[in-house]
Amino acid sequence: MQQRAHAGRRAARALALALAAAALWAPWSPAAAQGFGLNEIGSCAIGRGFAVTGAPCDDASVLYWNPAAATTLARGLSAYGGVSAVQVRGSFTADATRRRDAGDVPVEFPPFLGVNWRNGRLALGVAGYVPYGLTSQWRDDFPGRFAAQRASLQTIYVQPNVAFELVPGRLSVGGGPVFGHSSLELRQALDFSASPITSAPLLAAFGLPAGSTYAALGYAEGTEFARAQIEGSGTGFGYNLGAFARVSDALSVGVRYLSEVRFDYEEGEATFTPSPAAAGYVLQAGNPLLGATTPALPAGTTLATITGPQFTGAGALAPGQLVSSRIDHPAQFQVGVGFTGIRNATLSADYALIRWSSFQELPVTFLPRAGGGASPPSRTIIENYEDSHSVRVGGEYRLAGGLAGRAGFSYATSPAPDETVTPLLPDMDRYNVNVGVGIPLGARLALDAAYLRVETEGRRGRTGERTAAQTAEQVNNGFYALNANIFSLSLKARF
Repeated sequence: MQQRAHAGRRAARALALALAAAALWAPWSPAAAQGFGLNEIGSCAIGRGFAVTGAPCDDASVLYWNPAAATTLARGLSAYGGVSAVQVRGSFTADATRRRDAGDVPVEFPPFLGVNWRNGRLALGVAGYVPYGLTSQWRDDFPGRFAAQRASLQTIYVQPNVAFELVPGRLSVGGGPVFGHSSLELRQALDFSASPITSAPLLAAFGLPAGSTYAALGYAEGTEFARAQIEGSGTGFGYNLGAFARVSDALSVGVRYLSEVRFDYEEGEATFTPSPAAAGYVLQAGNPLLGATTPALPAGTTLATITGPQFTGAGALAPGQLVSSRIDHPAQFQVGVGFTGIRNATLSADYALIRWSSFQELPVTFLPRAGGGASPPSRTIIENYEDSHSVRVGGEYRLAGGLAGRAGFSYATSPAPDETVTPLLPDMDRYNVNVGVGIPLGARLALDAAYLRVETEGRRGRTGERTAAQTAEQVNNGFYALNANIFSLSLKARF
């Protein structure tokens, strides 16, 4: 009996070696976020619909929105800091079953902090802000978990700033370098049915061609046997430039350009763990995998038993696998006008172009193990993003005592093509409705609060992988819905 048990374990290990490469070929999606831009930088700007390039807010958020407008702030030292609470709600409804899966996204809190010092025509400052970020998360039983169960991208920029009035009271220029740090995380399930069969005897026994997957042996799509997680971080550098002009006493214009920043996530860690579902998948008598080794495995063997040895020791799914990737954070161009010809009021309108077309592909490179052994095959994910356009309008009305009411609206097109609407982030055209208020707290302090509602019309998308030749009509298998609530608070201080 003991010899039979040892033989069974040897057979399981032998079959695990044959399955190792197949496991690593399972559909793999790196953390590519669709439309992962964030505009929640300063509560005043949020309340005015982000239309603040040509009509800047009176706070240090201008270091991001228009670096040249730092010369419009009060003389001396001022600071502005705050945080936004971003609550995203999404769901996916499958065409075939009409099953609806709700997202499980936690509330995120992107911060902002800016400090500015002005003396005469010169302004110096520094700001830290989050122009890009993503958290997309689904429950463990979501059918699209094989593409992504959780994707998290957190990027912060730190920008020193110099602004100078070329023409006093009329024309200013400004800008500074951007130092960025970004971290990413991806969790996903691995599908046994999509793994290629690498055992030549098994292929021959069933007359299958090379490259066939275990689906050809009757394993259903969604047979989860492992879970994978990628974590990595990187740094990048760029710049942010702006110009601001008062054309007349009532009309102002502004323009800014935030450069593309490339982040190389070098030597991130890929971790593979056995899925609890594999322990419950029992191979019955007659299953072709039972006879794929010598000696044959007994009926009742689980999928976890077969694949388990690969997660320890020298197994191909053992700890210590390093991975690298790259994500280009796109450039931003924004131009705007402001009008103050109405008593106590400011009206503004902006146009923004986000150069998402720089995000065409996403390489995933698994590095050789230090001690040798198998590593997952590297691949490149095709994204084919397009540039995104946004139109923004906003206004502010100042009441007696310094109280200010704000409102705005913006529309933004999605950069994701129809075939790239996935569980990572099912991006779609967005309608943003903004309101806000400014509350003075004395001569040197003020509190800004804002609320933003993001609405969409929903969009068709997919939960699985696609080849470069497949169209959206061939792979999209359901409908994504998405909306968001964003609350923001900021405090302004003058010293």
